Amino acid sequence: MRVFEEIKPAVKIYCEDEELARPFLKKVCDGLEEEGVPFEIEVRQGEDPEHMAVSAARDSRVNIGIFLGKDGICVLTHSKMPANMPVMKIYPELEAADGYRTLGTNAARLAKNMPLKF
Repeated sequence: MRVFEEIKPAVKIYCEDEELARPFLKKVCDGLEEEGVPFEIEVRQGEDPEHMAVSAARDSRVNIGIFLGKDGICVLTHSKMPANMPVMKIYPELEAADGYRTLGTNAARLAKNMPLKF
């Protein structure tokens, strides 16, 4: 009998540095938890936030990925979207902390095929 690793459907979050991005990451996770959608966090390094978000989406069973850079840039995308057209992108100097929670909520709503919040 073969043993299969159970892979749970979850939104995949790639984070460059979990310690530096902790306040932003907490808000994103709060938005996902609020909607009841599971997520997985992995530490990954990358240069282009959009391509890292697409990579996270491709590794996710629900085809939704989030990338959070150490500088606070956060990108939400779906695996079927072009890399240069994310669903949502947040710059820390332009957004309030609620923007990160909204991004997490929108990731969950995208997974549940519900209308997005803006």
